[in-house]
Amino acid sequence: MEYFEQIVKNRHSCRGFADKKVSDKVLNELILYYEDEESDLVDEISTELKFYVGTVWNELRKSVGYNGFCIKAPAYMVIFSEVADHYIENAGYIAQGLTLKMTELGLAACWLTINDAEAAKAALGADTDKEVACVVAFGYRDPANKEKAVDKKNVDEMTDGFRYGQDIPVDLFYRELEDALRAVARAQSFQNKQPYKIIVDYDQISLIGLPDDETSDRDRLLNYGIVMFNFYSVMWSVRPTTPRWSFDPVTDRDLKLPASVTYVAKCGL
Repeated sequence: MEYFEQIVKNRHSCRGFADKKVSDKVLNELILYYEDEESDLVDEISTELKFYVGTVWNELRKSVGYNGFCIKAPAYMVIFSEVADHYIENAGYIAQGLTLKMTELGLAACWLTINDAEAAKAALGADTDKEVACVVAFGYRDPANKEKAVDKKNVDEMTDGFRYGQDIPVDLFYRELEDALRAVARAQSFQNKQPYKIIVDYDQISLIGLPDDETSDRDRLLNYGIVMFNFYSVMWSVRPTTPRWSFDPVTDRDLKLPASVTYVAKCGL
């Protein structure tokens, strides 16, 4: 599938950026993508997209980054959001779409962990009443940067059939669905822990969160938004009538979820 093979499959994190400015033309293309009505997960949540070019790293690194390390990049993308139910998942969904658009435009990107949202907002000098929901470093990959995509779980490891812990029957797969599930397996997550799985049925899939002590609550919710975008974008690329994700509970079937896992959302097929 073109969108999976050319965009999703080629998106992997970058920690070494070239000293090359991202042009206003490219930034404007990202803004146009963000303004598209299909770019968000929850329409009712108000968000703002801002770009910071050049000089914010020294202050931003005090509140953003992991293990005391913040990626230095020529530009940073920040999603500001009103605080509402599922606003972090929504921000992750929006930002993942933008990072895939960056891939299409020849840019590279790296998600950053927010340790203190209020301090990050102050460091950015942001004139908004919204909260810093996610931060992504981006720019052009340094030609000397030989990073390769890390190994991740395969589709078999990521999926169950009908209920939790049950092998997925081969007859559930068809080309569009298989590529969309491969996109889930390729999704970025905090330190590539991938603490989630998908339960597949004939008419819908369910996203299930798995326990992981190393992933913060904020990063866990961002993970879910990223996964949901990857799946939906691949399905939508060939079937624009694909239903959108819903946080409504599953009430018409028993997913047999153990107490240790968390139901997140569902998407019709």
